[in-house]
Amino acid sequence: MAIDSLKIMRAIMEGSKIRDEKGIIPLFGVYLSLYFTSYYNIVSFDFLSRMGKRRAEEAEKLLIGAAQECGYSTFHGIRQSWEWEELVQPMLETVDDQIEGFLAVATAFGWGGEIEVIDLIPGNRLHFRVHESYESAGYLKRLGIAEVGKCYMLRGVAAAFMDLLYGDAYPDGCFTFSAIEPFCRAKGDTFCEFIAEKSST
Repeated sequence: MAIDSLKIMRAIMEGSKIRDEKGIIPLFGVYLSLYFTSYYNIVSFDFLSRMGKRRAEEAEKLLIGAAQECGYSTFHGIRQSWEWEELVQPMLETVDDQIEGFLAVATAFGWGGEIEVIDLIPGNRLHFRVHESYESAGYLKRLGIAEVGKCYMLRGVAAAFMDLLYGDAYPDGCFTFSAIEPFCRAKGDTFCEFIAEKSST
């Protein structure tokens, strides 16, 4: 059975209407919150600015690493949830199909207007494309054209997805993979692309 991304997205959008007085959404076995993407962008890009040009690479690694750890833990929780078991699990024919399930959830979370897998080599490589990443859109709006990709969250999450499927069993598999962003709308490209492969370190 093919992954029904629309069905997954509809279920998440419907479930996101249920939240407590603090705005926490108890969905897919994890605690989610609804907040403006512009807030996340301000925090990230201000952090980069304050770290300065000399420490830009270090700052980017910290942002990507934080996103990878967060994505690793969050999607581990999602895949352990009863919602995943009831909704997504019946659609999975192979372990690798989980990638499509993860991306459908990420799309429903608002991380990209459309996310499509370009290539998946099980255990080795994941390559996907994102249209309208909120990080690239936010960077362009606030700071203009960038020299390097600015989608730190999606870059970390791309690696986290591979960590979960092909790294050691949770919680020991994080950082088995790392990702690059060869194309980014913040650089003037028409879309953002991410390639996750096994880490060399």
